[in-house]
Order: sequence, then C-alpha cells, then structure tokens
Amino acid sequence: MMIDRRTLIKGAGAALTAAAALGPHGARAQAADPLCYASVRELIAMFRARKASPVDLLKAQIKRVEAYNPKVNCITYEHFDQALKEAKASEDRYRRGTARPLDGITVAIKDEFSRPGWRTTQGSLIYKDSPPATESSAIADALEAAGAVMPFQTTVPEFYLFLGASTRAWGTTRNPWNLEYSPGGSSAGSGAALAAGFATLAMGSDMGGSIRIPASQCGLYGFKPPFGRVAGGEIPYSTSGPMARRFDDLVRFQNAIVGPSDRIMAAMRPRLDYPMRYPRIAGWRIAVDWGAGIADVIPSVKAAMLKGIDALRAEGCVVDEVDCGLTKAHKFVYIRGLMATSIGTAIEISNAHRDRLSPYMTDLLDQVGPVGPRQAEEAEELLERLHRQVQQRVFDKGYSVLLMPTMATPLIGADMFKSKENNVDPWVGTGLGLALTWHWNLLNRYPVLDVPLGVVEQRMPSGMQVIGQTYTDLDVFQFASSWSRLRPSLFAGERFPTFT
Repeated sequence: MMIDRRTLIKGAGAALTAAAALGPHGARAQAADPLCYASVRELIAMFRARKASPVDLLKAQIKRVEAYNPKVNCITYEHFDQALKEAKASEDRYRRGTARPLDGITVAIKDEFSRPGWRTTQGSLIYKDSPPATESSAIADALEAAGAVMPFQTTVPEFYLFLGASTRAWGTTRNPWNLEYSPGGSSAGSGAALAAGFATLAMGSDMGGSIRIPASQCGLYGFKPPFGRVAGGEIPYSTSGPMARRFDDLVRFQNAIVGPSDRIMAAMRPRLDYPMRYPRIAGWRIAVDWGAGIADVIPSVKAAMLKGIDALRAEGCVVDEVDCGLTKAHKFVYIRGLMATSIGTAIEISNAHRDRLSPYMTDLLDQVGPVGPRQAEEAEELLERLHRQVQQRVFDKGYSVLLMPTMATPLIGADMFKSKENNVDPWVGTGLGLALTWHWNLLNRYPVLDVPLGVVEQRMPSGMQVIGQTYTDLDVFQFASSWSRLRPSLFAGERFPTFT
C-alpha cells in the first residue's frame, strides 16, 4: 500500500537590511563550499561539462551537514550510503548522455514521504520506532524517476501540526538565519536544510501553510499547488509541493513531481507543464489583502512588502488593497473540519498517549474538542462562503493575483519547550496565531506561491503569498518569475545565513 499522510497517521494508529544584518559572516559560511548553494541549472551544466559531479555535490553537502547540523538540528535519518549509490548512478548517466531532468540533484525529504527501509516518525515519540516502510510514496517514485538524490529525511512538528519543530522525538530545529527563531513548519527541517545549504531542493507538504511558512521563515520560494496537481494524497486540505532557493529551481522541481499517478486518484490529468520563461506582468491588476482580521503584521514585514509593491507599480502594475473577509474567527472551523477527515486520527492517538507528547500538543487537543460530520459540514459551509467572497472581491473585478503576507512576524521562538515553560500563549508559542496561510488550505483549489521579501528584522527573512484564481498555476508562476527579477535575491553576495 502506498504511504501518504493519511495512511501514516491512520495506519500507524493501528528591521535590518540584508547587508547590514548579515555582514561578512554569511559570505564566509557560503564561500567554503560553493557547490552547496549552486542552482540546479549551474549544477547540471557543471555535471555535463565534467567540471563537477553528483558525487562531488553530495560529498560537499555531507561535509556541510556534519559542520552545521549540530547547530540547526534539521535531520532525522541520514541515508548517505544509499545517496552515494544514487549519485554514482547519476554520474554514469551523464557519461552515457542519458541524464534525467534532476539527475544528481540532492533533495531533502520531509519526514512524511516514504521509501523502502525508511522510518517515518511524524515528529512523535509515539512513532519513533515505527516499522520501516516497504514501499515508496508516489512523490518519492517521481523524484527517483527524475534522477534526484535523496540523502536524508527532515524534521517536522509532532503530527505536522505546528509552525516549527520542537519535539520530544528529535529536539528543537533552529533557523540558520538566526538560531533563536523557528524555521517555520510543518516542513521545518526541509526549509532549514535548504537555507543551510545541506541540499539543493527540498520536498514539503502543506495542510495549513506547511510549505509557505518555512519558505517565508527561511527566505525561499515555496509552492502550494492546488489540490490534485501532484500525487500527494486524497485529502483535499493537504497537498505536496516544492521548496527552493531560486524561482528557476522551483520550476524544474515542480515539473519533476507534477502529474497523474496510478496510486493517487486525486492526481490530475493531463499533466501541466510549467515553462521556464514567462512574459512580464506590466499592465496586471493586482490585489493586496493585509489579513488584518487574522493577525497584525509587524511594521518591518509590511515595509518590505510595500517596497515590493512599489517595484510592481514601477513595472506597470496597478495594485489595490482589498478585504476578502478572512478572519481568525474561522480558525477552529478550519481545524475541526481538518480533524473531521482521516487526519483527525492523530487526535485519537495523541489523547491515548498524552504522557509522550511534545509542548503545546495537549493545549491543542483540549481546544479542538469533539469532531465529526457536523464540524465537516461547518467547514464546507465556510469554504463556500469564502470562495464566493474571494471571487466577488478579487477575481470578478479583474485582478490577476491576490497578495498577502505569509506570516505576521518571523520572530517566533524556535524552542517551544522554553516557550511552554514561560507560559507563552499557545497560539503565539506555536506560531499558529501568526500565520496568514490556513484559509488557502480550506480554499484548496487556489494555487499559492510564497516569494521572499528579503531579510526584515533580527537577521530573519519573511515572505509574501501570491494567490491565483483556481487552478491558474501559471499565473502565480508568471508573477514569481517577474518578482525574482525585480527584487534582490537572497543566497547571493553576502546575503547568506550566519548560523548564529
């Protein structure tokens, strides 16, 4: 049986600028091993020209893991021996001229996707000794077919429910940009590994912001595809998607995982191809919703977003503010609707093992309460109402995309054990109350792409969501293509994490 998030849970239950903020330390962290931060395009060109090999890349990144992961703690299980065999096989294909689209490119794999012999823990002590998988997930199969090298699995919060990874199973994962703060979640280790240069790409999944939030926290591009675009599972709230340091890398990655599957009925056909190049967006009408009903965005994040909006207007776009009517009052309707699916098996399992849970898990259990068909119906009614509002206030008025902050603030403490001891409110300590993402999991047919805003405060990056009309993936990719050209890139010059 193919393993996805539902099967895992159910079956197992059986204001600084970038230059001033980073200084020379980030450049020194990068300079020792430039292969580790090279783009997919650059690496493939080197592999083809025999200037470097997939084995060279893997060994450089393993060395980097050994040097920096003790500080970041973003890896659960290492699979370096298996990855070395994959890298050598990629080398052979380059020699023969039969290289695949991602041949030799390293991909960090979230502790959710399975391969034979791998153990998936869901960030929980309850499953730290779970039996190894006997079959790959559909996503892992797609990556293997593309020639990707998968050297390790990455940390997640317990049952993928919080905005960082601070668990009894694996300890606390920290952000390479500033070790005091969270890398986001639930694809926490994937985001941290990319920012740290441990891998070239990273696989994520998203049922409340779990791709977009770590992308925002770690200065990355992250794409939440509309439900069914990739073979991530059968639960509409959740989808799988790519994370990358550069937009071009994201496009290559998405092309490797998109498309139908003989094991996931929801995966759509025909396959959508994502171009590498896009026209400029001059003349576009763009809407902005600051999400004031969800959380108060801090000044440094708003200033960074306004600077980007100025660049869009200079490009010839018309940018207007709108209010889609999204509020924090919806959060329990969303959460209970999510838990009324098979994801809710996590509630039953957690309640049966409260003595083994990580910080704030019992708080969430106590607040969610009972779930069932009535809660599912309430979530469906909210979905219908919000979809009408978004259509009427944005897309019916001719706007091409909607922009929103991803996080109200990037300044979320990494150590949830410490936050819990200090009696920090659960919605702040876990970051759940500071995310402006989860409505778009309820509204799961909208494509959403997080783009980086740059470093905003305390050496921490932040990001912005780009929401397209339902299933108009190429609109958000066209926007992100222009954004990558208009705004300064991270992971360039001196704009690298400091690991301090």
